[in-house]
Amino acid sequence: MKYVYESDTEPVINYLVETINERLVAGNKVLWILSGGSGGKVCAEVSKRLTGDLSNLITTLSDERYVPLGDPDENWKQLIDFGFTVPGATTYRPIQGKDRETTTAEFGAWVEKQFSLADYKVGLFGMGTDGHTAGIKPGTSAVDATGWATAFTGNDFERITITFDAIKQLDEVVVQAMGADKTAILDSLLHEDIEIKVQPAQVLKSVAKSTIFTDYKEA
Repeated sequence: MKYVYESDTEPVINYLVETINERLVAGNKVLWILSGGSGGKVCAEVSKRLTGDLSNLITTLSDERYVPLGDPDENWKQLIDFGFTVPGATTYRPIQGKDRETTTAEFGAWVEKQFSLADYKVGLFGMGTDGHTAGIKPGTSAVDATGWATAFTGNDFERITITFDAIKQLDEVVVQAMGADKTAILDSLLHEDIEIKVQPAQVLKSVAKSTIFTDYKEA
């Protein structure tokens, strides 16, 4: 995992714009996995700076809260509110107004299909103070899930997320982790090899190309 010390999000935005634009200009079909939460603002800003023909861009979220369509807590709704826009691209909004089982199955099937079609697969991921990434939280059934997508009931929301299996098949991950409250978890991610069921973010190191942008400054 490449470590990049930065005090704000501008470098990660520029990196993603350059990475995606370069692949699209080369004629590649690019699958971009989006991040919710604080990463939504980064995704929205990246989307505004992408240029040219976006018809070969495919995008969806790594995870979603299973809430009613358009609910303020829906990650996709928050993306829209941040100004996310990719005209001409293929997008998938995980919440479809269906029951959780159907929503998860359809999301997983869509992800599987797009992984098979894409020439380059890149994801933006965050990391929680508990070591979770995407919607895969330690101590939940998500750490044991196989296939492409799974759902579980967390201590805050019902959640739908891609799995470890899916993350490992990405060509590149870009990690944004900011905040003093993440110092301990960042130190362990960078310097320790911990079982992914205990610290799910460790899975990001298994991807062929992995870069973390953080305001955590190593000694």
